[in-house]
Amino acid sequence: MRTIIGCIGVLLVALPAFAATKSITLYLDGARVESSIATSGSYLEIPLPAGATTDSLRIRPQGSVRLSRVELVPARPEPKLGRELARLEERRELLHDRLKALATREDIFKAAAKSQSGKAPRKTKANPEPLASVRQGTDFAIAQLEGVYQSRRKTEHDLKNVEKQLASLKKNGNADGSVARVWLTGKGGRVTASYLRPDLKWQPVYDVHLREGNRLELVMRADFPPLGKDATVTVVSGALDAPLPHPAGQPVAAPLASVATLFLPIEKEQVVSTPQPAVTFTFRNVSGRALLPGEATCYRQGEFLGIVPFADVAAGETREMTCGR
Repeated sequence: MRTIIGCIGVLLVALPAFAATKSITLYLDGARVESSIATSGSYLEIPLPAGATTDSLRIRPQGSVRLSRVELVPARPEPKLGRELARLEERRELLHDRLKALATREDIFKAAAKSQSGKAPRKTKANPEPLASVRQGTDFAIAQLEGVYQSRRKTEHDLKNVEKQLASLKKNGNADGSVARVWLTGKGGRVTASYLRPDLKWQPVYDVHLREGNRLELVMRADFPPLGKDATVTVVSGALDAPLPHPAGQPVAAPLASVATLFLPIEKEQVVSTPQPAVTFTFRNVSGRALLPGEATCYRQGEFLGIVPFADVAAGETREMTCGR
């Protein structure tokens, strides 16, 4: 009974760790993640994903709460997740062993086929048709090789699927991450935890619309992985380690949301209509801001002309682009 009551008590003091709001600031080479956690107990756990740099972890108390102790430990997956990971890892090892055995079989039957084809046929009473015997032995070795190749292809396909399942489970279950254990004194406050993730970043992508009147409509969008509905996301046109102050951030609601729409003058345009429409044009960046490198989807008078690389363009710089070729 005392054990049960003790377990319930631990769960009760740990529950406030889940009442958190999260904000993510995406840079061109990483991200800063910040969570504000309401707490009324004396202990909480803050999970850190595998991509987080633990040295960058900062925990700041607010209100009447104070930090008593902090330690970092490897994350322990849930029992069900742990059993599934163990099963998949064992399956992966078996598939690796299978590939090694198939490689040995391949060497054996290659040698057998080579040995049969290299024999000098000699007609004897016991072997009146030596060529037929050699051909039969060669065909058998080649048939066995075909079976080996089919088995290896299937095994490699199964191994790839197992690797994908392992990666997905570890990511979603934070099996390769860590946990910050935090002991507190005081009640009725909040704790703000922040850390850096070099594996999480945003990439500029562009919609390039060639309009009438020598105008270029350029829509910059922010491409990044889905981050969940509970996260507030901001993108910054700079690097994590850039000198302070960083450029102002732009809030975005979802991946591929528009960050800016610019109208730039086209100074020269050359259209080639055969065999397929293509256009080469020169534009000047009069926006007063640098345009970051990325990928551009081109349209001319509403017609799709393909996807091309977009090079960085400094403020005031003139740049030539070709779409559709």
